[in-house]
Amino acid sequence: MRSYLLNRYVVLAIFISMSLLFSGCQTAKTEKTFRLGIIPSENGQETLKQFSPLVAYLEESMKVKVEPYVATDYNAVVEAMRAKHIDAAMFGPFSYIMAVERAGAEVCVVRVGESGAPTYNSYFVTYKDSGIKTLEDLKGKTLAYTDPGSTSGYLVPAKVLLDHGLSTPDFASVIYSNGHDASLLAVKNKQVDAAAIDEMTYNRAIKKGIITKDEVPTFYTCPPIPQSPFAVAKDIDPELKQKFVEAMIKVHELRPDVLKPLSASKYVTATDDNFQLIRDTAKALKLDLSKIK
Repeated sequence: MRSYLLNRYVVLAIFISMSLLFSGCQTAKTEKTFRLGIIPSENGQETLKQFSPLVAYLEESMKVKVEPYVATDYNAVVEAMRAKHIDAAMFGPFSYIMAVERAGAEVCVVRVGESGAPTYNSYFVTYKDSGIKTLEDLKGKTLAYTDPGSTSGYLVPAKVLLDHGLSTPDFASVIYSNGHDASLLAVKNKQVDAAAIDEMTYNRAIKKGIITKDEVPTFYTCPPIPQSPFAVAKDIDPELKQKFVEAMIKVHELRPDVLKPLSASKYVTATDDNFQLIRDTAKALKLDLSKIK
């Protein structure tokens, strides 16, 4: 009898253990994950560091696991959305319209700068004693862009140069550095004569003591650029989208410290019309959005 009861208890214990294990597996399978892409405006490690506070805030606010994905270049984030590997992404204005064209991305919120401005600027920079004072002085020099998909590191500066009668054949060489910070260092170390970078990276580098205004001065400020947006995939879970948008438009009230590394004061809702200027600029440069790599 004791043996019979013991066997029953063993069977019952095994049944309960298997039930708990199965239940745990089911919970793991159904737990929602929010996959967030981020363009690499600076090196991947630094970019992830800047966005880590936001990722932690989103996990807390949305009650889901947030997986950040910092790509090797701007195009890779666009392709990740096209391949349905991410649910949303922080794009630059130009990479956003590429994502609309190729992945059906839908803008939802846009950054407002630390000064409250809806726009930001791109700078042309050079090194001290380069002799470069104007855009015309760039002829025959070496130039660094950031990435073919970068708004402030390529698109707008290229349009400015075109308006001044300058294009790629006018330079000794043109390179893509794959990061605004990399472009700054290339200029500082005199590997290139000039570069086009965004104002946020320039100001951060000065604050960190990486460069000084004397070492790497600006010599031209490009026209204002619409601030960078977050966009979601066209087939995103509507509940996830709602949670994400609500979290982003409340972040300045709930966790303003999260915004400081992102050079933002808040995020507000946006529409695709905000970026018509970028489309017009790409058209003026005769760029095929479906083929940019």
